[in-house]
Amino acid sequence: MTDPTEQFFTELVAHGRHPLLETTTGTIRFDLTSTGRTEHWHTRIDNGHVQVTRGSDTADCVVRVERTLFDGIVTGRVNTMAATLRGQVEVEGELHLVVMLQRLFPGRPDKQPPANTGSRRETR
Repeated sequence: MTDPTEQFFTELVAHGRHPLLETTTGTIRFDLTSTGRTEHWHTRIDNGHVQVTRGSDTADCVVRVERTLFDGIVTGRVNTMAATLRGQVEVEGELHLVVMLQRLFPGRPDKQPPANTGSRRETR
């Protein structure tokens, strides 16, 4: 099975320049925790160009979140802002950087269309 977090960061870099981030510059470190260990993803945004490295370098913004929850964020199953408001995501530093990067997180996965109940609504 593909690792959603790894895939997200790989595709983020492979995409090249991101027009939604063309006015954004800064660094974000994602500290993802799982079973007593923490993995670090350091993201540098420079006017739409994104670089990602693995490491605990200092950053303008640090995001701490459980790894499984972050997998949900990068697959569109979890809304970043809602999780932050629930206290499941901790953000230190320049919050606007996370808000800008959130634009690149996928939306909710497509829902199945509702089952046809056999009733029709008439319009006039």
